[in-house]
Amino acid sequence: MEQKLVIGIDIGGTKIDAGIIDSSGKILKKTRIYTKAHEGLDAVVQRIYDAIELVAADSKASIRGIGIGAPGQVDVKNGIVIFAPNMGWKDVELRRLIHERYKLPVEIENDANCGALAEAKFGAGSGANSLIWITVGTGIGGGIIISGKLMQGAGFAGGEIGHMTIKEKGPVCGCGNKGCLEALAAGPAIIHQIRDKIIAGTQTSILKIVDDDLNKITVEIAAKAADMGDNLSHKELNRAGKYLGIGVANLANILNPEVIILGGGVMEVAGHHLLKIIKNTVQNRALSQARANLRIELARLGNDAGLIGASLLI
Repeated sequence: MEQKLVIGIDIGGTKIDAGIIDSSGKILKKTRIYTKAHEGLDAVVQRIYDAIELVAADSKASIRGIGIGAPGQVDVKNGIVIFAPNMGWKDVELRRLIHERYKLPVEIENDANCGALAEAKFGAGSGANSLIWITVGTGIGGGIIISGKLMQGAGFAGGEIGHMTIKEKGPVCGCGNKGCLEALAAGPAIIHQIRDKIIAGTQTSILKIVDDDLNKITVEIAAKAADMGDNLSHKELNRAGKYLGIGVANLANILNPEVIILGGGVMEVAGHHLLKIIKNTVQNRALSQARANLRIELARLGNDAGLIGASLLI
């Protein structure tokens, strides 16, 4: 019997992952292409085509559909990316574009919702009836599963965790609001804070690591510097961790899930710094009944969660 395979696509502000995935959630083949969203919609869509064709080259006869995780607000019913601030997208008919080219069933969902589906079925949330998945990377997204069902919201804006207001007069977010969690604790926010402190004269070992080139600073480098005792890196990661902890405490109080899972690129490289401060903040801020049986865990599927979850849409 021929194996049923699905192409999963995970579109992010930094990269596009594509993979061939079987019914057990196993990734048989995978490729990554950098998004370069600044080059415009047409260029990014062409990269999506390129990624699909790279992974499907030897398996076209077995492919039964394409599942896509896209950033921002997604109209699941009509297959439209309504608004993706980190991509500069508004009302992009992504499902139609992909279907017209490949003549296969295509389903599209918010990328963080895809991550939630994957972690619920195969990862840290396996067996849980209610969970929240938070992805921290170029932006901050979220997926919420309550009573075993994905919460999409009346206008498909459910789970936009990164855009809860944490600091009233905080920095401007890509969505246009001020003080969003994403503007305070996503990867670019951490890097921006470190760069500003260096420019202001703060001493740090990061400069030696990047050969005095501030453009080379990444969250991964900050985490490595913190491991070596760098005070600036340690302080800024703690700052981001506290903001994330406030967001997690808010979610725990409102939704009282069994488990909250944190993943994404920032958690991949700096989770060992961030998780402890997040848990401490939740302990200090969440209601006792909301945190009594709450598990807060790092994602088990890593950066593949969105890809695997996208395949589950088919």
